[in-house]
Amino acid sequence: MKRKMVWLVVSCLMVLALLAASCTKAETPAAKEAAPATKATAPATKEAIPAVKETIPAAAETPKYGGALVTSRSSNILNWDEALLPMWTLSSSLNPTNENLLMGDWAQGPAGTNKRSEWYTGNYVLVWDTTGSLAESWELPDDQTIIFHIRKGVHWTLDPNNAASRLVGGRELTADDVVFCLKRQFWDPKTTSYTVAGEARPLDVSASDKYTVVVKTPKDFQGMTWEYAGHNVRIMPPEVAQKYGDYTKWENNVGTGPFILKDFVNGSSATWVRNPNYWDKDPVGPGKGNQLPYVDSLKQLIVIDQSTRMAALRTGKIDTDETTYVTLDAQQLVKTTPDLKYFSDLSGYPIIGMRLDKPGLPWGPQDDPNAIKVRRALNLAVNDQEMCDVLFSGEGTLLSYKIIEHPIYKGIYTPMNQLPQDSRELFEYHPDKAKQLLTEAGYPNGFKALVELQASPAYRVDMASMIKAYWAKIGVDLEMRIIDPATYQTYQLKHTHTQMYFYGRSSFNPQVMYSSKTGDMYNMSIVSDPILDKYYRDMSALYFDRAKRDPMMKEMNLYAISRSHYIYGPVNKIYRFWQPWLKNYHGESSVGSFSSTPAWKYVWLDQELRKSTVGR
Repeated sequence: MKRKMVWLVVSCLMVLALLAASCTKAETPAAKEAAPATKATAPATKEAIPAVKETIPAAAETPKYGGALVTSRSSNILNWDEALLPMWTLSSSLNPTNENLLMGDWAQGPAGTNKRSEWYTGNYVLVWDTTGSLAESWELPDDQTIIFHIRKGVHWTLDPNNAASRLVGGRELTADDVVFCLKRQFWDPKTTSYTVAGEARPLDVSASDKYTVVVKTPKDFQGMTWEYAGHNVRIMPPEVAQKYGDYTKWENNVGTGPFILKDFVNGSSATWVRNPNYWDKDPVGPGKGNQLPYVDSLKQLIVIDQSTRMAALRTGKIDTDETTYVTLDAQQLVKTTPDLKYFSDLSGYPIIGMRLDKPGLPWGPQDDPNAIKVRRALNLAVNDQEMCDVLFSGEGTLLSYKIIEHPIYKGIYTPMNQLPQDSRELFEYHPDKAKQLLTEAGYPNGFKALVELQASPAYRVDMASMIKAYWAKIGVDLEMRIIDPATYQTYQLKHTHTQMYFYGRSSFNPQVMYSSKTGDMYNMSIVSDPILDKYYRDMSALYFDRAKRDPMMKEMNLYAISRSHYIYGPVNKIYRFWQPWLKNYHGESSVGSFSSTPAWKYVWLDQELRKSTVGR
């Protein structure tokens, strides 16, 4: 308790210092108010700030070992067991220690061939850029079998000061460990992977020998089972869960990864140290063949306040912020701290889920003609272009669900001007038609509605405020209820939200159909559409045949848009910043599927440059 109190005091002092630095460097922007529902231009300050341009990676340098990598994040770490929370929620806190069977091939990214540049923000799994992690290789001997060949000589880390680590004893990873984790994740109805995988849950998982795992898959679901089992389950030692019940407490974290978790102060920070016996080596560049990782330690500061994180970037207190920035904030950072490196790309899409399963709500049931009119009306009443202008300085795209305009979706994406009129107008502003549809649906005077959301990211609260103003013009009285992160996660895990739920989904894995397949945890509208479920099955059957799957994905997207199961918002451009002394980093947020932290095992610090620049 004494140690935690000391850390909290230190954290508070750091926050105060960073806020002071922020005030001296640049003024913090005033809180945005909900914009009027009339067409508006972007804020006047836009022209006064230099345009942000993408950073071109510098020539590769010879890596150096040592130093403490310090990052920041905008949310607390709620627990350490991905069976109990969505795997993307815990990816940045678990990936330093616990690895998947498969991972993205770093050599195919910006550090190597740059064939897979979408790692900057994407989580789109492609077979050709996947390589082995804990599984050295895999086979598909028939259309319902996956064989993972587990890498030999990989050992669980041994920390003599940690009881859970001593329990495991630094033994070698085996196929039995993998079998335990896959069964735990996919066969227990209480886990997140159970609902996410849905029909693609493995039928059987077994170890044929010490280093071979055999997975039997449902018919037509081999592809999605391969993705879920290979990319989405971090492997943990069975004996820890068997003794302690689960992996919830940070003290029970034991892994095979590049770092060892040494400390966690709730709401303040997490600290890892280098695993000296890590199995992997640098695959490409001047450091090819080097033992990984390069840095001595990794510290993740939990800093919820954005202005404090921005100040930390400006003053060099952190090496990178794992949280991204919208255009206005990014332009401020570029203006005040021009030496910062950065990269930008489109973000995930913001959507409001509307419960279609609750009797008596105007937008349900799902297939009721009047309910469809209400859902269409709510979309038609929202001015996406104005929100993009006001909140994102016009940097973004209006066509957001599910497939955005991005190079990886060439041949899949349908431009807005090629959409059927009924679908295209959902992303346009038609308040008069919205009012007419509400009248036809039996709501000439509108109705009351409730949306639940959390305070982060801040722009989402601003967006909800603007939507509230738009809907007021057609008679819909929207109540915004800000809830704490733990309650927010519980609502998502258990689908206990009241009416509407404002959240975001990745733009880079539409084949998973998180928000639209029956029973999925991320399906916050509680959609249960046989047509969409069939698309999920059919696309999985064609998983390894992109030439046939891509046209089906395009077709699925057109159908999903037309059903108006969600309220759509514009997709913003996001910016990721890091210091010039953080080397071999190019803005990667995921190396594979929701695998954010694997990048940290490849980066290195120019400690001389950091010392001469900021004195640490």
